[in-house]
Amino acid sequence: MHRETLMALELLAAVTIVAAVARRAGLPYATALVVTGLGLGYSGLLPPVKLDAEWMLGLFLPILLFEAAINTNASHLRDDRVPVGLLASAGVFVSAAFTAAGVAWALALPWQLALLMGVMFSITDTVAVLAVFRSLKVPARLATIMEGESLFNDGVTLVLFKLVLAVVLTGAFHPGGTLLELGVVSFGGMTVGMLAGLAATWALRAAPDHLSEIALTVLLALSTYHGAEWLHVSGVIAVVVAGLVVGNHAWKRALAPSSQIAMGSFWEFAAFGVNSLVFLLVGLNIPLQSLWQRAPEIAWCTLAIVVGRAVAVYGGFSTLRLLRTRPVPASWQHAMVWGNMKGSLTMVLALSLPSSVPQRDLVVTVTVGVVLVSLLLQGLSLGAFIRWLRISGVSALQRRFEECQLQLIRARAAQTEVGALVEAGILSRSAYERLKARYQVIVAQSERELRRLGTENQLYMDEALAHIQQRVLQVEKAAVLSAMRQGLVSEQIGLESLQAINARLVAAEQAHARADTDGGLLPDVGPFSEEAARRDAELAAQRGQAGK
Repeated sequence: MHRETLMALELLAAVTIVAAVARRAGLPYATALVVTGLGLGYSGLLPPVKLDAEWMLGLFLPILLFEAAINTNASHLRDDRVPVGLLASAGVFVSAAFTAAGVAWALALPWQLALLMGVMFSITDTVAVLAVFRSLKVPARLATIMEGESLFNDGVTLVLFKLVLAVVLTGAFHPGGTLLELGVVSFGGMTVGMLAGLAATWALRAAPDHLSEIALTVLLALSTYHGAEWLHVSGVIAVVVAGLVVGNHAWKRALAPSSQIAMGSFWEFAAFGVNSLVFLLVGLNIPLQSLWQRAPEIAWCTLAIVVGRAVAVYGGFSTLRLLRTRPVPASWQHAMVWGNMKGSLTMVLALSLPSSVPQRDLVVTVTVGVVLVSLLLQGLSLGAFIRWLRISGVSALQRRFEECQLQLIRARAAQTEVGALVEAGILSRSAYERLKARYQVIVAQSERELRRLGTENQLYMDEALAHIQQRVLQVEKAAVLSAMRQGLVSEQIGLESLQAINARLVAAEQAHARADTDGGLLPDVGPFSEEAARRDAELAAQRGQAGK
């Protein structure tokens, strides 16, 4: 037990350090963790840790899918349901078919086994991609399309994987029966997910506190997946649909604002922890020597994946253009092709292959190599590629706004320092007056320019104000909770303050999300139920007693 505990602490320490360094360095943390795992495994600082496919599919996958689903805005997803649906359905088949053709040629495999690899390589892992998108502030619609595709792509691909694996093991292929089974499994998964999500909404209304609500959502994610699998329907699709129901229906109707904040923080940490652990373990499990021996095959398979993805994306959006649907710019399509990174799920599927699969060692080695190349090559170059396409970047308006804001911050900081110097007797009064006047001119000019920019560009100002309001409200809430813990205010007054602050905080978060996508204005929100504020007060009191 001592050894396992020590190993867990070492992995946690590695994840924490690498994630922090990667964020400061501007690197995709998934890539940084894989490289760290490679280094730790090669150096022997950490002993080999087996990446258990059953744990991955039965525990980690439902957590990642549910977290992504509850944070997906269904209204935005609905607006782009046509491109998302096309990429997650026909796009998977096209990509798998063209990739399989390249794999069969590169590895000289039978078509069944090549098609199995083509399906595994059709999975889109958008964790690292969306992290790059957020850092570069790409258009929200592009992020929505890729995130929506990833949600449903996983479900379709896993169903296809099981069907093709059965063909590989038995040698029997019946196109009509396979397509019918695909439809039944997918529709059954959607049905199970919808029913589970609605039941969870009812249960969340009856939950006594936010801890019980969080426990209910964890139970929902895991039980929905395993229940659907027990019914022989798609557990992945069931979890995605259940998460969408909870995130877009129960989130607003059954959860108080304080519970929404606690729930969001928990699932954000859960997804971060699982992703970090998985990518680190991926690095620890990559056999460098065998990969080097298969380098030519890995390179050809990587090229086949890019070609297959390009055919699916460019062909799909060309079809949509003929149907006169809402257009998707060509530069976005280029980003979707190059941003088709492979990650932990592709590797786990390869490791889960039974030993009876022909040439299993070759399949696993090449798959692991493709994942590594994808994380290193595409992960490290995607940011530069997006900047080259000019999809993101700071607009002229944003640049001017931030320059004025930074100028104001610098001048205010200088004024504060000059005041401290004169108070300490280091600076003479006459020099202080001259410096103060100089910086006051800069302050006045910056404030005047910021007012002008805000008046002429109200939507941009609304987004900035929504972000600032979130930060200020968090400070207000911390001050109220601190005052209640110290007994400086009565419980009744504290309840009223928390009631107002929590409602405004949730409203500000929603406004910031809308402003990021469509420039929505800040809403005028009234107070929510007293019960939510009472929960915060009870928590504050408990913490105060613990502190004493």
